[in-house]
Amino acid sequence: MFRKSYWKKRFAPVLAGALVISSLLVPPGHAFAADPVTSEEQTVSPETPEVKDVTDSTDAATTDANLTTPDSISDSVSDSVAGTSATDASSAKEAAKQDVKETKEAKAADDAVTDPIPDKTPHLVYGDKSLADEDAFVLLIFGDGFTASEQDSFYTNAQNTADYLMDTSPWNEFKDTIKIYALGVVSNESGAKADTAINQEQANADTRDTYFGSSFWSGGMQRLLTISSDGSKKAKQLSDQYLPAADFNVVIVNATTYGGSGGDVCVASLNNESLEMMLHELGHTTAKLSDEYFAGASYAAEMPNMTAESDPAKVRWSRFIGKNGVGVYEYDNGGNGWYRPHQNCKMRFLGKQYAFCEVCKEQIRKTFCQDSNVTKLFFQPYADMFYESDTGKDMREYFILRRGKNEITGDKLGDALTLTYKDADGNVVSGIPNKAGTYTIEATFAGDSTYEKCSQTASYTIELPDLITLDVPSKVYDGKPADLNYTVNYDKDYTVKAHYKGTVPYAAEITYDYDSDEAPVTPGRYSVTLTAYDKATGTAISSKTKDYEITFKSTTLQNNDTADYPGAMPYYNNKTIVFSGEGYTAGDQSQFEDVAKDFVKYFRSTEPFKEADTYFNYHTVETVSNESGIGQKAKDTYYKLTYDKNGKIVPTDESTAGAMYIGNNVITSYYKANIVIVNDKNVKTGTTFKNKRFTIYTTADEAGMQFAANELRNYFTNHEEGYTPSTDAEKDAERTEFLKALYYTWYGSDYAPVLSRAYDETFTENGSPIDLAPYFHTYVLGKEVEGVAYKMTYYADDNGAVGEELSEVPSKAGTYHAKAELVMDDVSAYGEPCKKVTLDGETYSLPLARGWTTYTIQTKDDPENPDPENPDKPDPGTPDDPKNPRSDNPGQNLKPNQNLNNNKNTTKNININKSTNGKASNKAATRTGDQSPVWMYTLLSLAALAVIAAVICKRRFRR
Repeated sequence: MFRKSYWKKRFAPVLAGALVISSLLVPPGHAFAADPVTSEEQTVSPETPEVKDVTDSTDAATTDANLTTPDSISDSVSDSVAGTSATDASSAKEAAKQDVKETKEAKAADDAVTDPIPDKTPHLVYGDKSLADEDAFVLLIFGDGFTASEQDSFYTNAQNTADYLMDTSPWNEFKDTIKIYALGVVSNESGAKADTAINQEQANADTRDTYFGSSFWSGGMQRLLTISSDGSKKAKQLSDQYLPAADFNVVIVNATTYGGSGGDVCVASLNNESLEMMLHELGHTTAKLSDEYFAGASYAAEMPNMTAESDPAKVRWSRFIGKNGVGVYEYDNGGNGWYRPHQNCKMRFLGKQYAFCEVCKEQIRKTFCQDSNVTKLFFQPYADMFYESDTGKDMREYFILRRGKNEITGDKLGDALTLTYKDADGNVVSGIPNKAGTYTIEATFAGDSTYEKCSQTASYTIELPDLITLDVPSKVYDGKPADLNYTVNYDKDYTVKAHYKGTVPYAAEITYDYDSDEAPVTPGRYSVTLTAYDKATGTAISSKTKDYEITFKSTTLQNNDTADYPGAMPYYNNKTIVFSGEGYTAGDQSQFEDVAKDFVKYFRSTEPFKEADTYFNYHTVETVSNESGIGQKAKDTYYKLTYDKNGKIVPTDESTAGAMYIGNNVITSYYKANIVIVNDKNVKTGTTFKNKRFTIYTTADEAGMQFAANELRNYFTNHEEGYTPSTDAEKDAERTEFLKALYYTWYGSDYAPVLSRAYDETFTENGSPIDLAPYFHTYVLGKEVEGVAYKMTYYADDNGAVGEELSEVPSKAGTYHAKAELVMDDVSAYGEPCKKVTLDGETYSLPLARGWTTYTIQTKDDPENPDPENPDKPDPGTPDDPKNPRSDNPGQNLKPNQNLNNNKNTTKNININKSTNGKASNKAATRTGDQSPVWMYTLLSLAALAVIAAVICKRRFRR
């Protein structure tokens, strides 16, 4: 046997040389594949030692223990000065004691500075001081990312938060019950982790040190702002120590980036929408309400405001149906089969225009009562209507008495509940009202052993006799008013009059009121009151009110969302792009739609969007202007845009807020960008605006398409407006950043994009099937992963669209479509099928994902055949250069609305063993379409080894 040193010295160079020569003999496009590292061979990093909080009392105690005591110093000084005079020894001893005193004083001063709770008394920022904390519903607000010098800012924001909460229904019904405190906490650094990160990699690199460990990008979602698990423990410890009566904790984070979360602790940033977000998140934290947008299948469950029951008579909120818009509405964005009670609740949308729906309000009321000890009397008429009659309606059953977990309705309280009815003029009504009109009820409860004495004043309306049947269907905007379908059950001649009221939304915080006898035509939320009058006398005989909505007209040009793949939704990988118009009148909307289609066609034929086509959705929304075009002075257009003397578009804060509303509220809250196409030939240059979403304002020509595509790419790759890479290194870096933007991680699941650029390859028919698996690649954080396998499915082409599924791999000339699905061979930590891959020492769990590509097989005698003298030789072509992904290639020519999500099973699993940075892995390709004589190159490699060995032996013989 050879000794290791001899092997290393003599044979390693020989083997290296042989490998070099062998690699030179391998034909272009081929490479040796290294065996994947097994799990046993993976390097395991040592665990990071636990680091205690520098403000922990243990550390302070340790520091104290290391200080020498005065007595010990006295002894040591005595020993050290033996043989000196008593005066000198005494002086030295006193000096040592003074040093210790100064050291302790300095440490105490340092402790005062670094004490995370400089003010030990929570500040009452809202509530009745005389109400015992134990009887109140108590919130305790902490701050995170506020340094010692920023504590005043924290208390100001805490006060603003409390005032805003208590000005919102139903919080404002509990001013005698709720107490809100603030306790300042000092962080070592200002802000929050990842508050400016644009991808997970940047988020992971942020080491911001804050007391509660607040961080954006929690679990992989940029806007999910949470505190660490250790931070949650700290919040509970501080609450238990300084305000044991607190029912819930709130953390406001010193960052202006949009974000927040609910749960055991409610967390929100200082973004300009943070107060609305706080209300929303407290709905989760306090009342256990569900989101009324679809947050993913893992969050779907039976909740107070979410159900899988679709029957209006069976849903838990059935008594509220018909009151202020409550109904049974199916979730969108993949939430099929789950239902919410409202279309515009604060648990779905943020903004003052969005109140908590009646269902959520009632749940919040119950929560506040259950977590307090104050007796409250409520009037809850649900959706019941009251009509003029001979006897009237006793309203006792609609009063609800609550204290803690106790609840009882007024009809069960007997004489302890007294009702006094008054008419609109304040006159007491004898008995129970029965005539049409609005009445006030003064309810008084005498008190008993369970409930304290209390009172409540409420109002209700008795309508005219119910003679009208009214139906006003909601509609999509078409420039015409909604239809009024009604009948009047009256045996005399009558006339009717309609009156409309409503809200016309423009942005989250910008709305316009509507109040007119004229029917509205613009998108908005309306109610119409139809009153019938006796024709002869003019007396009102009946009245009926109906809510309805006019929605924006939107069109889906491409939608790749599907529940078949865990990452194929807007809240994971898929990027939703919205197009809207400016300066397009009602008569110009077909023109806008045509221009938007051209934009989408351009995007889908331009890199990098072409390669990532499966991960992009495109929608249009018709935003109608009253005047055509824009000007240097604002015209009557939807966004009120202008242009400057150079022809550059000038947006306003209001126009950008309006653009965000269109994307967020009309299409999906997960949209990425709204591209506003401006209909004016005087406009020469576009512009962009970035906040929590991205808005591009651009011209309606090809230059505008180029500008929009370039700036959208810059947005995904975190470059400033106008950036264009010039060097190969810059192009490589940009491509990596774009691939990172396509990747998404969510609490242990890594949604990796599967991409292919086989549409740029040249394939020639040779009688053998041409397999596309080697031309698909999977990326994690911008890097290609190795060792993945794909299940391939092939489809015929149907005039540019995906046609019927094929039973075998294509071999004949023609255009085809290929779908590659990751093969799952493992199970994630959550028990879901996955493919585990290792990249840079980290293990990632990839759920099922797919990629699509279109490709063409040419005939042998095709004039574009790159090797006409040897037509039998298959030519996989030169894979597209990954260093130049910006070339303008022809599109895949998929039809609008084409959804590439047919998930049928088919024939073949192909294992890809070698990363090739975007190029085809021909080890797999040789199994089907690429029949290169690998055996010949193997023999040549062995021959090369033999020659080198002979040379070495000859040299040794000469020595």
